[in-house]
Amino acid sequence: MRMLTQNEYWSGEAESFDAIYSHKKSNFAVFMDKLLRKAMYDRFAYTLKQSEPVVGRTFLDVGCGTGLYSLELARRGAKKVVGLDVADRMIEICKKRAKDAKLDRTTEFVSCDICKYTSNYPFDITIGMGLFDYIKEPTVALNRMREVTEEKVMLSFPVLWSWRTLPRLIRLRLRHCPVFFYSRRQIRGYMNRAGFSKVFIRQMGPMYFVTAS
Repeated sequence: MRMLTQNEYWSGEAESFDAIYSHKKSNFAVFMDKLLRKAMYDRFAYTLKQSEPVVGRTFLDVGCGTGLYSLELARRGAKKVVGLDVADRMIEICKKRAKDAKLDRTTEFVSCDICKYTSNYPFDITIGMGLFDYIKEPTVALNRMREVTEEKVMLSFPVLWSWRTLPRLIRLRLRHCPVFFYSRRQIRGYMNRAGFSKVFIRQMGPMYFVTAS
């Protein structure tokens, strides 16, 4: 069984993924999202809180999806936000939304893998939410994030064993999308090998929120 590339899978899932946050779905589906995806909403709020002060700072949003984090940071006064995603459709949506919201002067969206991304300047903060769920070997991506970040990175990793692990694994494998899970020990090992000396890991339901510098 051939697994889809991340571009193939997420370009096809862009609208349905976006509906998790936009709530453009049935009332029952919205209720189930609030019940089963609470950690995703908590992660969004916590990331914004940990990004303060936003005004005047630069952000790199790796795996930016449809631009939820990037555009909100721009709205809050970020000096510059660059969003990366390997899914072409996600980037199309981001660019349109930035233009519609008149945020295109402070945002840039690039269809690119973080491992191949080059920048002429470092970022104050790099975020990667829901990114490492789909990366088998995180080391190269983490190394690149450390290289382009001056202050800290904020990342999420799915918990190795939680009530959602098996259902999610089965659901995504049936859709030909690989997914990976981590223990605290594995995460700390990856972060240390990438050169991060200060690593804080906080569990949020079925995911870990990681802050590192």
